[in-house]
Amino acid sequence: MPTYTCNYRLPSGNRYQKRQALITCFLTEEAGIGRGDDASRYQYNVESYGDYGIFLKRPTQLNKGFDFTVNIQGMYFKKNRRYSNPSHNDIFEALICCRNECPDEYNAVRESIVSIYECDDCDDIDLSHINAYFLDFEGTKHPIQIILLAIKWLFMEQDCAYWNYSGRRMLFERLSESGLV
Repeated sequence: MPTYTCNYRLPSGNRYQKRQALITCFLTEEAGIGRGDDASRYQYNVESYGDYGIFLKRPTQLNKGFDFTVNIQGMYFKKNRRYSNPSHNDIFEALICCRNECPDEYNAVRESIVSIYECDDCDDIDLSHINAYFLDFEGTKHPIQIILLAIKWLFMEQDCAYWNYSGRRMLFERLSESGLV
């Protein structure tokens, strides 16, 4: 089966409405007919910033139903191999780098994370006023906005996968404990 590519935009609304809309979108996916090449696969293009894009991939390797990976088109992260879907640790490292490299701008980054987390009845948050960056594993500068947009979708992923527990609060509390918000 082919990989289906779709453009998707979160609607306005609170956290509950955004989660419901995203899961409703996933419910329209074509059923697969088996594993490997017989599985239906989806890429949802959800954000863009400059030369970068944020896209979701489904299904994931863990295949927890409504789970997805958050990927950044236009850059890579690296441990043993290169990959486009940042882990929580990659996000933390990027934010720490930003705080160290752009200390005068970091309060705006912090405020943006809090606004993204709270998301109740807010439209898209304007990130254009932030003049900060982080360095990747090769020392290349990237705008911090792509990390902020990835955080937005990591919050959504946690709301889909862990709604009955604490959802997005798990990641936010780790950011808070690390002094990043």
